[in-house]
Amino acid sequence: MHIDDFIKKENRESLARELTKEGLFELKEVTIRGNKYNTFASAPATLRDYFQFALIHGEWDFLAYEDESYTYQEVLNKAAGLAHVLQENYNIQKGDSVAFSMRNYPEWIYSYMAVTSIGAIAVPLNSWWQGEELDYGITHSESKLFIGDDERLERLKGFVEDIPRIAVRCDANLYENAVNFDDIVESKDSFPVVDIDPEDDASIMYTSGSTGYPKGVVATHRSIINTPVAWAFLGTLAGSIESDGETFPQPENPCTLAAVPLFHVTGSHSNFLLSLLSATKIVLMYKWDPLKAIELVEKYKVTSFSGVPTMSQDILRVSEENPDIDVSSLAMLSGGGAARPPEQIKAQEKNHPTKAAGVGYGLTETNAAGTNASGKLLYLKPDSAGFPAPLVHEVKIYDEEGNEVETGELGEIVIKSASNFRCYWKNEEATEESLDSEGWFRSGDVGCADEDGFIYIKDRIKDIVIRGGENIACLEIEGVIAEHPSVAEASVFGIPDERLGESLATRIALQPGASLHEAELSAFLAEKIAKFKIPERMWFQEDELPRIASGKTAKKQMREDAIKELELD
Repeated sequence: MHIDDFIKKENRESLARELTKEGLFELKEVTIRGNKYNTFASAPATLRDYFQFALIHGEWDFLAYEDESYTYQEVLNKAAGLAHVLQENYNIQKGDSVAFSMRNYPEWIYSYMAVTSIGAIAVPLNSWWQGEELDYGITHSESKLFIGDDERLERLKGFVEDIPRIAVRCDANLYENAVNFDDIVESKDSFPVVDIDPEDDASIMYTSGSTGYPKGVVATHRSIINTPVAWAFLGTLAGSIESDGETFPQPENPCTLAAVPLFHVTGSHSNFLLSLLSATKIVLMYKWDPLKAIELVEKYKVTSFSGVPTMSQDILRVSEENPDIDVSSLAMLSGGGAARPPEQIKAQEKNHPTKAAGVGYGLTETNAAGTNASGKLLYLKPDSAGFPAPLVHEVKIYDEEGNEVETGELGEIVIKSASNFRCYWKNEEATEESLDSEGWFRSGDVGCADEDGFIYIKDRIKDIVIRGGENIACLEIEGVIAEHPSVAEASVFGIPDERLGESLATRIALQPGASLHEAELSAFLAEKIAKFKIPERMWFQEDELPRIASGKTAKKQMREDAIKELELD
């Protein structure tokens, strides 16, 4: 099918019906909590089955970290060994919660695989959290064990002292109630046998709210597995496109660079779980460093990268500054977790034609499922977030009363699929507010859909600034500011205004070596947007903008800092 036909929603759905009649992507209808969903009939039923499913590729190199390298079978055996320890040493049973938090170490993956394979609930905690926050996550999730590295164990001193600890890559003797991972975990040939149902709880992932207590998002085995299989299905669909540019590159020896935290769905689902379907090698990064990243690309012949948009942009910028480092293997650069500016996508198409751009939109509550687009499809609609997987993921736009709006009209993005979460842990009220009786999840994002079913994200509902009765979408202004050549990134937010209610402010990270001042930027914006949309307060800085754990900019923090600095309390 030619790309001009594929871009039409009805044609994508027609092709999808053909590809889902049989084989791995055959669809069947199942009833989940009273609602009907299309699911993949041949997909593994549980995560334990999913991990074994990856053995269809035979023996393959799976993990690389620093100077360490592990085959998939070695990883599976180590995870099986940990699973036995969990049962035999700590009496972890089906339905029990196990929390873990650390840098992107192989032990994170062992922990996730081991916990979920015995029917327990994996609780991957935010590794940026401090002691009280980790205490909250462990206590709220009712975890019976904590697995962590030295930084996390140090922060936990004085908290939840009755919870046993397994120390990763550090000396357990420095911490109370702790034992060394390597002292107790030996490789095993198989996992303990536990009866697990697809609708059993598999994980609790905490939302990345920047203030207040985060909510624990409960996902089942089926909801987690449905997302990477749907992504593989999208890749197969895109592989049928006829165009003059690759839409979803399929390298012979796929290898991805995992730089985003594994506790975030971009890391756990896109970098980790999706790799098992395509026998993709994962190169783990200890800490984000653009120069180190492209050195790893050269060393391991990395073919794909998925991270927040600023990371993708960093890779392109640093590779241009270091032409002696070979990044020719890199075929796909995707951005998720935050909106990717259209100008960034256009620049990648023009300046790096061999590296297809990609975008993805999803949330923790949808197990990262939502919309996707890449390559030529994205270049045709660079300001979009892509389209949902046909027949598998549904995305609509609702008004405040819960009615679907007309094509092109703004409203709240709602998502329905078997990938959706089951509930917020111990928070029935929040669950009912976000997940309706028909299975639609209210994302809290403002957007619209075009005639081809592509979704456009305009803002977070709570981030809209109302200035003198005019609604201003911050994301729109951020995109326009990002078009200025001196700007690396911008965050726009509202601050109190006695006359107008709110006025617009922005904090801007500059490109290396660049300079910019308010008058120059205001004149630049005046040629592109209405005067009332131009921020009245601007801050410029050389360092990148502050971020929360998911990689998104810490907009609430910047707003609070601005209010304090301007004495607007």
